[in-house]
Amino acid sequence: MELVVEELESLKRKLDITIPENIVTERIDNAYKELNRQMTMPGFRPGKIPRKVMEKQVPIQSFTNMFQELLQEYYEKALRESGIVPVGAPEIDNSDFQDIKKNSPLKFSVTLDIKPEVKVKAYKGVKVKKVEASVTEQEVEVAINSILDQYGNFEHHEDDHKAEKGDFLTIDFEGFYDGQPLENGSAENHVVRIGEKKMLKGFEEELIGHTLGEEFEVKAILPANWANKISRVRIPVPGSKEAIPDDIAVFNVKIKEMRKRIMPELTDDIVEKEGYDSVENMKRGVKTKLQSIYEQKEEVRIKEEIFDKIVKENSIEAPESMVKSELKFMIEGMKFQIEQSGMKLEESGFDEDRAKDEWQGKAENNCKGYLLLENIGTLEDIHVSQFDLEEEFKALAEQSKQKIEDVKNKMMSNPEVIKHTSSKILGRKAMDFLYANCEFEYVDKLDEKEAGKK
Repeated sequence: MELVVEELESLKRKLDITIPENIVTERIDNAYKELNRQMTMPGFRPGKIPRKVMEKQVPIQSFTNMFQELLQEYYEKALRESGIVPVGAPEIDNSDFQDIKKNSPLKFSVTLDIKPEVKVKAYKGVKVKKVEASVTEQEVEVAINSILDQYGNFEHHEDDHKAEKGDFLTIDFEGFYDGQPLENGSAENHVVRIGEKKMLKGFEEELIGHTLGEEFEVKAILPANWANKISRVRIPVPGSKEAIPDDIAVFNVKIKEMRKRIMPELTDDIVEKEGYDSVENMKRGVKTKLQSIYEQKEEVRIKEEIFDKIVKENSIEAPESMVKSELKFMIEGMKFQIEQSGMKLEESGFDEDRAKDEWQGKAENNCKGYLLLENIGTLEDIHVSQFDLEEEFKALAEQSKQKIEDVKNKMMSNPEVIKHTSSKILGRKAMDFLYANCEFEYVDKLDEKEAGKK
């Protein structure tokens, strides 16, 4: 094998690889011998078809799988010989394959990115501020009331009652924009709870103060890109900060029913249904859950801060192909979330091209962090085990409501997906290590702004 390595950029290399003539001839001969054993042709006995006849029927270029295997074999051999560790998917130029000859060498080239030299520094003992999670009795009471709300009964308001926050209203409405009916902007007997913010921005607030049987106009703000989106919903993508005037819709509304939910007492029966043996234990359990939620959120915030600090303090370059791959997974991840929400992608308002432009910086930052975390994993002997992968398959299956085996088979069939998944798992394990080895400065909730938004 002849190998020439050309440096194109700081992290980009081109491998010019020549497969020897004798190897090419041998593989072609073997391919025709195997084909001769399998092929049947009128007038010839099995395995006795003349080579010239076979070559007319099956030209050399037809052995696609054989040449792909040969190419992969010599590509891997070139990597071993050169000591290059590639990052991302390589770009292969195999244009010479169109004119393959038996007694000639075969040339192809591979352009790839390499990993930058990484020597991570100061990754242990990172100093961060940690907000001490302290659950108040008021927060526990709010959580308990939220549970009791599920057991409440409805009761009609008096006829002269003026709608207020928390009321359940049954309404008819017709929506218009610029005098024209809104597509999917009308409904009958629609139930809305004032304050849940499930309607268009401003809609619920304008119901306040009105009475049963009253007919009136409500103005509400339409979401961005509503005019060409059937669902009127837009997945948020960071965008221009230029002020864009809101589109205001007008709705003719009639209140047909007004109800309030009567909250029950916290009885032993409700306590038992919630899995507790006493009121006090339920309150303690709710408080513990809230405490755990706060701590988990704070851990996520701190890990994000550590990640950004490590990237900021260790200047490295992110390989182009790695950034492209990360950006692709970010885009696919957003598409998956949209589909899981039950929304059609074309109706969501998600702009893939715009997202690519605006997430480019985030993708680069992520890739730098992944490389640094990988280096930390090497230094601290952190590995991704088969058990780690199985747990990832299980978690993804639960999220997507699919069978574990289906998720596993789909992911295992795509080496790029498995490589990316393993990298993410290794990153999480390295982040757990960094979190366990950082230095906390505990701050009170009053100092939360200084510590960073949670």
